[in-house]
Amino acid sequence: MIDFLHTTGSYSDQEVQLLKAEIIVRDIKKGEILLDVGEVCSSVCFLETGAVYQYQLDKENEQQIIDLNVPQDWIINHQSFTSRKRSTYCIQAYEDSRIQMLSITSIHALIAKSQTFLQMGALLEQAVARVRFFDHQYTPDEKYQYVLQHQPALIQKFPQKILASYLKMSPETLSRVRKRVS
Repeated sequence: MIDFLHTTGSYSDQEVQLLKAEIIVRDIKKGEILLDVGEVCSSVCFLETGAVYQYQLDKENEQQIIDLNVPQDWIINHQSFTSRKRSTYCIQAYEDSRIQMLSITSIHALIAKSQTFLQMGALLEQAVARVRFFDHQYTPDEKYQYVLQHQPALIQKFPQKILASYLKMSPETLSRVRKRVS
């Protein structure tokens, strides 16, 4: 997490030590829920190892994938975190994982100690930008090409059904796209 924070700005050695004191490292088991529907997102997490996915249940009780996370990704329900409102989706471990957590209380405490920590807001924008990509009207081929270029680890970590849901297409369409692209 510390290395990635340096991409948002400059932090002194003292600020890095303050941050390290606030980080909680947690191992989570496959299937464990990090954030459930109805809970308020109170932490931003950095995925060290493993895989995590975020989903919403539709009317047929099927998972509609909102985001997929692999190592070196930030995990957050941005809307719930910033508005302090209850989450409408789940964040769950897809496989055994290790995360580094920073609570909203810790973030506020860090900012109170040093305004430099306001730079951390850029991390939230990075997490949201990935999700917003799929709000645009890209073709299935363009979506898959984006994942190939920017997030190839997703293709190795997640099965076709989950990847297809993330890309907002059927598994059959994803299969045809893969054939065309390869």
